[in-house]
Amino acid sequence: MKKILVTTDLSINSKTALRFAIQLASQTPCELFFYHVDSAYIIDPFAGATFVDIPAADTKIQQKELVKFVNTLYRQTGKIPEKINFIVENRLDISTAIIECAVKVKADYICIGTRGGGLINKLLGSHASRILSESPVPIFVVPRHYRVKPLKSILYPSDVENFSHEIHLVKKFGALFDAEISVYHYDYFTNEQEIKNKLHDIEHKFQNDKISFNFKKLSPEKSLFRNLQIDIISTKPSIVVMFAKEDRTWFEQLLQSVKTAEKGFDTRTPMLVYRKE
Repeated sequence: MKKILVTTDLSINSKTALRFAIQLASQTPCELFFYHVDSAYIIDPFAGATFVDIPAADTKIQQKELVKFVNTLYRQTGKIPEKINFIVENRLDISTAIIECAVKVKADYICIGTRGGGLINKLLGSHASRILSESPVPIFVVPRHYRVKPLKSILYPSDVENFSHEIHLVKKFGALFDAEISVYHYDYFTNEQEIKNKLHDIEHKFQNDKISFNFKKLSPEKSLFRNLQIDIISTKPSIVVMFAKEDRTWFEQLLQSVKTAEKGFDTRTPMLVYRKE
C-alpha cells in the first residue's frame, strides 16, 4: 500500500473517509492523494442551452479550500502530515474522473465515504456506486458514522472460491497492520460431507495464529445479509474485506435476497472491496 487516492467533496459527510485514510497513513507509510473533483463549473454540451463568454474555472481557489479542509482534519486528529498531495479538477463525469485520476497517479487504493442508510444510491451516492462496479483498483468504503480507531482486526466473508488467491491479498493487507483475520463462510449445506471436507481442508491449510475460520449454516429464516450484519456488529472488526464480481456491484451481491429499501446496511465498519477474479 504505497498510494491511496482519497476523494472528498469538501462536505461534512466526506470527513470520515479522510480521517480513515489519515489513520491508515499513521500506521503504515503510504502517500495520500487528496482529490476534489467539481462539476459545478462544467458546461454540459448536451444541455440544450447556449452560453457565451463563460470564464474558465479557476482551480486555485478550490485548491486552497481543499488544502484548508485537509489541514484542519490533520489538526483535529493530532496526526502530522507526511507524504500528501492535493489534486483539484473540474469534470462533468465525476465517477470517471476519480477512476482516471487513480490510474494516473498509480494509486493502490481509492478511499470514498458513504452517505447513510437506505437504497444503494442513497447509501453510497450514484458516483460511489459506479466507482465500486468499474474501478480497476481496490476501494475503501467508509461509512458516514465511522469513528476513527487503529486497524487491528479484519472480517473476511468468503464464498471459498478462488480462496488461495483471495486470502493471499487479505494476508498481504493485514500484514501491514499486524491484524488478525477472521474468515466467515455462510452456506446452506455445511453439514454435507463433501462440503465439510472442503472447508476442513481449507481451514487445515491456512489457519494460523493470525487467521481463524468460522463456518456457519444458513437457514431460510435468516439471510446471508442478516448473518453477516450480526457478525459484524458482534465481533466489531476494524474493517471488512470483500471480493466483488465484475458484472455486479458488491452491494447488489450482498443484498440480493434483501429488500434494501426496508433494511439498508446498518454498520459503522469500513469495507475494503476488491474485484473478484
